[in-house]
Order: sequence, then C-alpha cells, then structure tokens
Amino acid sequence: MPILYEDKTLVCDDQALTIKNYYFPWGSRRVGYSSIKGLKDQDMTALNGGWRIWGMGLTPEWYHLDIGRPKKKRQMVLDLGEFIKVVITPDEHDTVLGILERKTGLNPE
Repeated sequence: MPILYEDKTLVCDDQALTIKNYYFPWGSRRVGYSSIKGLKDQDMTALNGGWRIWGMGLTPEWYHLDIGRPKKKRQMVLDLGEFIKVVITPDEHDTVLGILERKTGLNPE
C-alpha cells in the first residue's frame, strides 16, 4: 500500500491510519478510515492535552506517545464510536487533516 504520510508517530496509507506507540508499553493501533465517525480539529492548550505525553487525563481522550507534543499547537480528535476518543498530533497537522477529510468524507468540527 502506498504511504500518503509518515512521521515518527503516525502513518497514513490508502486504507488506514496507523498510530505508533498507542498501547502501553508499546504497540501500534491501526484505524481504518471507514471506522472514523467524527473528526475534530482544535487548538491544543495546557488544559486540553498540550502537556500530556501519553495516556488519558480526566476527559475520555487517549493520547498516543508523542514526546514532542508540548511544542505542538494543534490536535485532532477522532471519534470511532467508542466512549474513549483518539487524539493524534502529527508533525504536519494540515497534511494529515487533508488526508482524513478526503478518506473519511468528514468535515472537521
């Protein structure tokens, strides 16, 4: 499968998004684009995950391991129809957002 985007934490190919270092202590999660029911694009602050390196805080949002997250300004929240939402913080935010919009047909909130 051709790779559309890759950085140290994410890979987007034609069929799915693979989130590296999703599970503790290691392990990737592959999410098919058709599994994504909702997409939120938002600013990241200290109150909504800006300093979270890995895991979940008080809100039901899971952050994959990304030691560079404190330097990033934007995040995407993926609704997979589960209680816990998946948050991703790619190095090239706009590129991945464009891929997700095309592959899912969703408009981000």
